[in-house]
Amino acid sequence: MKQVKRILLIAPNGSYRTAAYIKIAKQLGFDCIVGSTGYHAVSDVPGSTIINLDHGSTDLDLERLQKQHSRTPFDGVIATDDSVVEIAAALAKRLHLPGNSVEAVRRTCRKDLLKNALLNSAVLSPSGFEVRLDQPFESQISFSTYPCVAKPLTLSASRGVIRADNPTELKAALARIWRLIQKEGEDKYPIALVERFIPGKEIAVEGLLLNGVLSTLAIFDKPMPLNGPYFEETIYVTPSALSEAEQQEVKTVLSHACQQLELRQGPVHAEFRLNDQGVWIIDIASRSIGGQCSQLIKAGTGVTLEEMIVRNSVGENTKSKVIEKAVGVMMIPVPGSGGILRRIEGLGNAVEVPGVTGVELDARPGQILTPWPEGCAYPGFIFAEAESTDKVVRTLERAHAELKFVYSPSLPVHVVAPTSPSQLFRTDSVRQ
Repeated sequence: MKQVKRILLIAPNGSYRTAAYIKIAKQLGFDCIVGSTGYHAVSDVPGSTIINLDHGSTDLDLERLQKQHSRTPFDGVIATDDSVVEIAAALAKRLHLPGNSVEAVRRTCRKDLLKNALLNSAVLSPSGFEVRLDQPFESQISFSTYPCVAKPLTLSASRGVIRADNPTELKAALARIWRLIQKEGEDKYPIALVERFIPGKEIAVEGLLLNGVLSTLAIFDKPMPLNGPYFEETIYVTPSALSEAEQQEVKTVLSHACQQLELRQGPVHAEFRLNDQGVWIIDIASRSIGGQCSQLIKAGTGVTLEEMIVRNSVGENTKSKVIEKAVGVMMIPVPGSGGILRRIEGLGNAVEVPGVTGVELDARPGQILTPWPEGCAYPGFIFAEAESTDKVVRTLERAHAELKFVYSPSLPVHVVAPTSPSQLFRTDSVRQ
């Protein structure tokens, strides 16, 4: 009788990646146990065993997972998001399962550690320095080359990343980052990284490591200029328009970087810039791509990224297929200055644009939409395919133009001292 393989999926509450992993695990005949983190951990996923990891102690969570392993042994561990890669690595080490060291994945979660690890290597990475955000900026700014980019150590998806063209703009950017990380509860790292701005074409690469060997799954072009002052990503398309020589150089650089970081197992997502000086690494994460971009891999190859990662987690060698047709996704930006969403109009027209394969709107009426650099969630996604990546880009832009975001007015509320019992409370009326 064939033994059923079992994977442990560690995911923060609300991760949009969780359902896709559970679905593919079941399709492959794998058992899937979910270790859910967060204040309100997942309590019910049909057909899955849930382990709530909300003890405020990594050691207690690891102990609970290890006890579960003694009853129903895991064959592999997968971390869905940046916030859980360290506990997944620690557990894999305890259970002697395929994985990375805690130190290696920690380097991919903190930009200062990543920068230091790549320093003095053969890999090109931007020079820069660190600034303590809880101390006066003036005496710490030693940068003489502008433009530069300031970024928080731990936030992902380009949140809090701000370009500055002079010292005044840099100080304003640092103050804004400090407010953001305090709001997000990330002020245990009151540090921003200031780096030289690297001009050039920007791409993203999705890869899989197995026993230290890197397989490149896809190279995504980002056709919309990302020159600042903020760096909200919008369109990804593949296959890349880079020459074969350029693509090979990117793969080689990423492989060297993984070796330098001591990454050996699982998904890798990396951001690069290319210019006359070469291939520059901007960021590396030890998790899969975000923004629903993983759907492009399935559209182009017929195999889901989640399937490749699940098989990889148990040590299976999954061969990626070449992406043959042009596909793309637009991560819909928050329009204007944001606000309280009332409705989104034009969905029917957007779906009917030739070449559009799907439109997913995640934002709901009453939700507050916040643009970058403070924003944290895209309102939705548009998917398209065509004969060329250029046509994919035009299709996505045309569909996006059909969408109209309608915001509710946000008026101030004034509380005044009552002059009579009937005037206990008074507010300005808000018209919807």
